[in-house]
Amino acid sequence: MTIANWTGIAGGIALFLYGIRLMGDGLRSLAGAKLKTVLEKLTRNRLMGALIGVLVTAIIQSSNATTAMTVGFVDAGLMAFTRASGVIVGANIGTTVTGILISLKIESFASIIAFVGVAAIVFIKNKSVNHCGSILAGLGILFIGMTLMKGNMEPLAREPAFTNALLSFQNNFLLAILVGALFTAVVQSVSASVGILQALALAGAVTSLGQVVYLILGMNIGSCVTAVTTSIGGSKDAKRTAAIHVLFNVFAAIFFVITWKLLPIESWFEAAWPDMVRRIAMFNMLEKVAVAIIIFPLLPLLEKLARFIIRGEDKDKTNSLIHIKSSDFATLSVAIAQAQKEVSRMYELAQRNLELSCKLLTQEKAPSHSDISAIEKNEETIDYLNHAITNALIKITAAGQGLAPSDARIVDRMHHVICDYERIGDHADNIAGYVRHIREQGLDFSGGAREELKGLADKVIDFVRNTQVFYDGESELSIEQIEAMEDGVDDEVDRIQEMHIRRMEKGECTPEIGMMFVEILTDLERVSDHALNVAQAATR
Repeated sequence: MTIANWTGIAGGIALFLYGIRLMGDGLRSLAGAKLKTVLEKLTRNRLMGALIGVLVTAIIQSSNATTAMTVGFVDAGLMAFTRASGVIVGANIGTTVTGILISLKIESFASIIAFVGVAAIVFIKNKSVNHCGSILAGLGILFIGMTLMKGNMEPLAREPAFTNALLSFQNNFLLAILVGALFTAVVQSVSASVGILQALALAGAVTSLGQVVYLILGMNIGSCVTAVTTSIGGSKDAKRTAAIHVLFNVFAAIFFVITWKLLPIESWFEAAWPDMVRRIAMFNMLEKVAVAIIIFPLLPLLEKLARFIIRGEDKDKTNSLIHIKSSDFATLSVAIAQAQKEVSRMYELAQRNLELSCKLLTQEKAPSHSDISAIEKNEETIDYLNHAITNALIKITAAGQGLAPSDARIVDRMHHVICDYERIGDHADNIAGYVRHIREQGLDFSGGAREELKGLADKVIDFVRNTQVFYDGESELSIEQIEAMEDGVDDEVDRIQEMHIRRMEKGECTPEIGMMFVEILTDLERVSDHALNVAQAATR
């Protein structure tokens, strides 16, 4: 082996990795935000989750990306832990597609494929065509890298030290698994790791499956590093999801170490696929499929084991971001989903304060200290979230370096609605303050005034719920119907003000309580205005 051979191998690996990345990016961009929606919303049960995991990973050519998104969605509360376990199983199968592509041996057409792909990127302005060009260019570059690796690895087949190392891996499964795991942890792609083994096979350095079988098992364990890293600092369920990924691949390694020694698996593969490159690809795929079939009925037990390993519940994080983690900003689909969950949390706190303050407003007994304290604590959290989410959205936009139009609209909507949630929280806090002052001063509303406030408060609370359902895209109402409902709130406020003036003229209420009454009406009307803003933001 010469220095030129080693630099050639390094260059081949670089092209191979870049080809995988370019092809995956093109596929991701072509699919757009649909992949995120599919992963987030169509995993209704474990079986569906597994099928979606296979599909998404096969499309984006990266189990790391799928598992990272899954862990992120679980951390954001968008996906249940029990649904995520199925996705993890499917992702492990989907990641074997790259090896199957490599085994097709289309390297003789690699340059033409790469040229067509680059031409589509450079000379055509249509974005969809550009994305297709990235897929073709990535595929071509991948095979060019394979050819470069193969040519420079051929001398390795004649190096005694290297052949002896492969023999040692064949006879020492623990060492082979450790080396495979470490290599994939560094490369950050099990598809690339297995692809390098296939390049060695093309060069004649690998002549039997037994030389690399334990390395493949170790490489699959090494692929868990991304999921584990993503889960650090996340919720308990996010960590349990990462644990499922590790347990799946550790179980696969243990199972196939035993079966490899007990059964003539190598002979079966030699008979079915004489070609060594295809043999490696098929073993990697069938190993995952076999373990998935065995482990799928046992997933509830695996989930219990993950809960046993990751014990306890998440601590209360009042003035902190629960769902958003800066470590996920590089994975935009995860970061945006986490931000949406944090925005939903802000809405829930504002809605809770509105309901609680209106309840205190219309009840006859004095508000308890715990109720007032809860409102104040929630308001403090709402104010914190307003600033923290805004900063996170700015960082997400910066990390995206030009978000896709659909994602940019989502981020823009979040910027708008968090301001309205914060103002709804302020008005709810104002109402609670008026209630406290009224009780402290020994004042009270007349029976008619209290009934009017109760009716208006119920109407406003119901309107806020409707606008949020509309914003979430789950309402059957149109924006025109939402706007008509807000007009109804305004009309009700005008009617109540007229009734209030009549009571004032009759001397049925004092000027001080009358002033408080008008201020509360104003706060409730402003709440409906901000709720309407939320609904209108969904139409942007």
